[in-house]
Amino acid sequence: MNQSANSVLALFVAALKRLFADEAVPLAGNIAFRTMFSIFPFLIFLTSLAGFFGSEGLAKRIIDFLFSVAPEQLIRPISGEILNILTVQRSGLLSLSVVLTIWSAMGGVDSIRIALNRAYDIKEHRSIWYINAQNIVFVIGSAILLLAVALLLVIFPVFITALEHFAPEQLVHFDNLDRLRYPLAILLLVGGLLIAHQFLPARPTPVMSLLPGIILTVVTWVILSAIFSFWLVSFNSFASTYASLSGIFAAMFFLYLAALVMIFGGEFNRVLIEIRNSRA
Repeated sequence: MNQSANSVLALFVAALKRLFADEAVPLAGNIAFRTMFSIFPFLIFLTSLAGFFGSEGLAKRIIDFLFSVAPEQLIRPISGEILNILTVQRSGLLSLSVVLTIWSAMGGVDSIRIALNRAYDIKEHRSIWYINAQNIVFVIGSAILLLAVALLLVIFPVFITALEHFAPEQLVHFDNLDRLRYPLAILLLVGGLLIAHQFLPARPTPVMSLLPGIILTVVTWVILSAIFSFWLVSFNSFASTYASLSGIFAAMFFLYLAALVMIFGGEFNRVLIEIRNSRA
């Protein structure tokens, strides 16, 4: 038992050493800044894209979903501005906000690519045109994925209404349907991380070799959200330090920690791969 515990501890220590050796701390800060910088133009882009598909209400539904699963203390400071953005009419899909979204979000995707390349000890060999095209696909693809989730959230109430008319006795089986938003959020996190770890680095890695770090990342994110929310409520030092900007800085600090955890998941996978290769 002690030997197993020591092995696990040694694994985490090795991954932590690699984390600092690969300069993950400044990269995580870059990812956090780029993410916060692109949130508002991304929401404008999401609203425009939803209108392009025929219903601007889709964007509102996906924002409601994100609000329901994200830590309240992180969302509240920017929720007013987000709702204001969603209520303003936009001129169309090809607006300045779209360009700003793609440009700012591309920087975040690129930082994640660099971090994962370093985590898996992969040298970048692809052309700058390929990398930029991939970044754009990731930005637009994430928006389309969120809209697909919004459509799914729209279908659920329609399904329940149909049951009320045609099979009311079956409604008892869907009493806890609202709780599906949490498994759905976890599924989105796992799927997004799997795609990022598989396609952003310059060399693909077998999926089974990616899962340990991805599962570790998601579990740590869930725990981190709970601890950070409790800390903001009980020991909020941001308010005394940053005054009216405390909410924004708290959100950026959380994003920074989340990015650091994501990079650590890649480092964790790399150490496991090296161990398996040495045994083989």
